[in-house]
Amino acid sequence: MAIKISYEEELRVIGQTLESKGISIFEITCLPERYVIHAVANQSGSASKKLLGFLRSPSKSETYSFTLSSAEIKRQAELAKRSTSESLDNFRRASNVLATVGAYLDLKQAEFFELKLRPISLSLWYRDRTGHEQQEDRAVSSFYNLFIELQRKSPRL
Repeated sequence: MAIKISYEEELRVIGQTLESKGISIFEITCLPERYVIHAVANQSGSASKKLLGFLRSPSKSETYSFTLSSAEIKRQAELAKRSTSESLDNFRRASNVLATVGAYLDLKQAEFFELKLRPISLSLWYRDRTGHEQQEDRAVSSFYNLFIELQRKSPRL
């Protein structure tokens, strides 16, 4: 039986991959042994134009499937440890937001289903440790304090 890597680690790796592709608006669905990401490529222009473009039907979108092995997660985690403090301090980076949401799920001992990340908010679906399905709509900034707490404990986040 494979050892389950934390959502914090898995989602960080996905975030790093999406950052490298210039993607910050996306939906992640967790399926058995893989993640499916429906991503909207970043658009140039003002934030309001980006938001309006996202609310309409975006013209540039792609779908990715990630199957992350334990070795790949560990390799990417090591690379994240070596990243500069500038990237660690930028909470809004996809890798930091996703790692923080993953840590939140790990702390709750939750089973992750889906995440929709938008410019200033997110929707999160999961099953809590009592077996009840939960859905949360939150501002991305509501995770900032957890990000700071996790960064103090482990500066690699």
